[in-house]
Amino acid sequence: MFFKLKEGVLKKLMEEGFKKTGNIRKLEKEIGISKTTLSSYHLEKRLVNERNLIKIENFFNIKIKEDEIIQKFPNNWKQKIGGKKCVESKIKRGSYKHDLKKAQKKGALKIKEWHSRMKKEHPKEYYLIQYDKFKKIGGYKYITKRGEKVRNKFEKDVADTLNKLKVNYQYEPLVNIGSKYFFPDFLINDKIIVEATAWRGKIKAYKLREKIKELEKKYKVYVVIPKNLYSYYKILNNHLILGLDDFVPVAQTFLRV
Repeated sequence: MFFKLKEGVLKKLMEEGFKKTGNIRKLEKEIGISKTTLSSYHLEKRLVNERNLIKIENFFNIKIKEDEIIQKFPNNWKQKIGGKKCVESKIKRGSYKHDLKKAQKKGALKIKEWHSRMKKEHPKEYYLIQYDKFKKIGGYKYITKRGEKVRNKFEKDVADTLNKLKVNYQYEPLVNIGSKYFFPDFLINDKIIVEATAWRGKIKAYKLREKIKELEKKYKVYVVIPKNLYSYYKILNNHLILGLDDFVPVAQTFLRV
């Protein structure tokens, strides 16, 4: 914290200090503040920081009164003023937008390098970090009987069905196939993956098909959808389960796996 004192307060204190010790060099030694700073205080050209204010109060055995303090500034006040002046100067020169874009580009490059390095050197940690960020903004507002937050009501219904049948599952765990990482909806006994979607559209079906190509290298994969969405997902015929009623008998077999 920095303090701006009323005009004359610091000047008077410094003069008293010079008289008390004999000169500025002796005052420097006794009070523990450099001659340059003491001179600036005497000329009242510098704000006094909290540490030096305490030294001054202790030396004179006084307490600066609140009404003698005109204004208080945070420790980074110089940086803020310097930054503001720098921006004003760049705007005046017409270089502000160019420099801003340059800085943004440099920042984006560093972020890109971080992503690339983390994917290569620490892939598991990287995907867990990214997934955690995604979950915070993903709108997971439905809560299952088991207490976990899921994306939508259909996922909740599938989870609650598994729970009712006493099928132990993991919700959106991290799994890897070779160098690729995925977060499937449900993982059962480390052998079975269940994807549950109520999304209307063929794009989702095609994305799932590509995902399944990787997942089935290691797992048995099922895709549960509402019956009325079959026309969107028929390309996944070998993996499809239409509706919760058809899912129940399949889920019961998971107990034997």
